[in-house]
Amino acid sequence: MADCIVIGGGVIGLLTARALHLAGLEVVLVERGKLGGESSWAGGGIISPLYPWRYAEAVNQLAEKSKNIYPELAAQLQAESGVDCELLSSGMLYTDVDEFEAASDWAEKCQQRLELITDRQSLLQIEPALHPDIERAIWLPDIRQIRNPMLVQALRGSLHSLGLRCIEHTEVDEILHTAGKISGVRTGQQVIHADRVVVASGAWSARVMQGLGDIDIEPVKGQMLMFRGEPGQIQTMVLSHGHYIIPRRDGRVLAGSTLEKTGFEKQITGDAMETLSADAAALIPLLAELPIERQWAGLRPGTLNGIPYICTHPEIDGLYIHAGHYRNGIVLGPASAQLLTEIVLAGDTFCDASAYAMSAAH
Repeated sequence: MADCIVIGGGVIGLLTARALHLAGLEVVLVERGKLGGESSWAGGGIISPLYPWRYAEAVNQLAEKSKNIYPELAAQLQAESGVDCELLSSGMLYTDVDEFEAASDWAEKCQQRLELITDRQSLLQIEPALHPDIERAIWLPDIRQIRNPMLVQALRGSLHSLGLRCIEHTEVDEILHTAGKISGVRTGQQVIHADRVVVASGAWSARVMQGLGDIDIEPVKGQMLMFRGEPGQIQTMVLSHGHYIIPRRDGRVLAGSTLEKTGFEKQITGDAMETLSADAAALIPLLAELPIERQWAGLRPGTLNGIPYICTHPEIDGLYIHAGHYRNGIVLGPASAQLLTEIVLAGDTFCDASAYAMSAAH
């Protein structure tokens, strides 16, 4: 019998399972597909909400804590797995200068460096490939990025090296509970017994929770492109009106992303490719000359205001929900996993967890 079952093997589930294991619990992770096979590998890996000043305090407090966790976490994962997550300090240029006042207020509150760049020459020193029509931008030099697929690989390797049991390609058919208390889960192959279950199933979490209470999580499709370039051609991340450019260390460049409510459908479209490539070239013209290596789509676990569920079930003892991170699973993940672990262990939490309860507005 395990101490805890984690349902879901995306970044949130992987981080949660690892944190619970390191806290001393015997954990079994069950994933309906391949570990990290859904939205975890498909995003951009920006370690910041795209526009943090637009988000509630409940999101930003997790984001700020995760930013401080990541350097040590990345080093630990590399030691445990041998995989470099490619944590880079790229910085971010925002062309949305009309948001400077709100951005400045956020930066002051969160003690983040921020500057309004108003001359072209200074912008070119930061990003020489920037479109000539861009003459002003907000500059956040300390925003990092991490390479999602490498993070997933590192977490997989970490759990393996720690001896944590992971069951892939296995769907949980039923969460078992009797007299208001968890007893385990049933899959098509077996019953796994535990007195704690964590639902960390991303966009599928509401389905897993069906009949056990409503959680307002729906899939939101995002399509992205990858250009194949040379290392150093683009130096920093650029964001404009919700569309971003992310240069990777090996010269590949990500451009994203769409926001589409199409249920669990993940088809890529020609319209999205056309829009994303045009928006990318409007920020970095040389992208119009680079080959598009790949286009893909992922399903984000969307909530109304982006606040995730990190909580106990109000009526079933031993049932926990850890889902609904929307576009911010990577940035919120380390702090979110720490908070969920503190809740499971019924100890002190590093922040007020009431904003993440099932009864709170999400």
